[in-house]
Amino acid sequence: GSLRAQAFAMLGAAAMLEAKPGHELSRSILQRFPDMHLDLLAEARRPEWQWFEIVLAYDNARLPEALIRAGQALDRDDLVACGLSTLAWICEKQTSPEGRFRAVGTETFHRPYAEPLQFDQQPLEAQATVDACAVAYTATGDAKWLAEAQRAYGWFLGANDLDLPLASVADGGCFDGLMPTGLNRNQGAESILALQLANCVISGLSQGVDGVAGATRAAA
Repeated sequence: GSLRAQAFAMLGAAAMLEAKPGHELSRSILQRFPDMHLDLLAEARRPEWQWFEIVLAYDNARLPEALIRAGQALDRDDLVACGLSTLAWICEKQTSPEGRFRAVGTETFHRPYAEPLQFDQQPLEAQATVDACAVAYTATGDAKWLAEAQRAYGWFLGANDLDLPLASVADGGCFDGLMPTGLNRNQGAESILALQLANCVISGLSQGVDGVAGATRAAA
């Protein structure tokens, strides 16, 4: 099955167990899928490649986020540790030479064991990274994850390869991505939701931690 479908199932199951600890279907999902992901990581891993697949695709940060949440729900330190290490790896791959967040470009997809290409960059990747780094912070208390979350959120506001904001301060909209020629000026629902959900996470972090910049500038 799809790794990302399994990851989203794990995220939903972890949330359900938090609300209803006795929910058996959720527990069965978390007892099945995480070990499958560990096995896939072991198969695909190389010294320079610490990832679950031999390619990078979309919504990458959801995979380590799901392992961290599953580990928290099941009290399994091995899952949390694996989620943190793979998240650190994908964050490194999503960093430009200038130190800014650089979403894995869509031209990267289906290229085995290849370094990420620069374009096209999509809001989905920044939002997934914000979410995953926020979860990593709750699991560890390590402020480096706050910095990673803020760096990914900054991509929406113009801290990106083209120095162009994707977020619209006036109405909370979001352009669909960065292309070599500039902004993709469509504003699809996925992009708008990516911005607004990332905004909620950053705002929540800023309320609880000094030094995390607020995100109200991009809220509708």
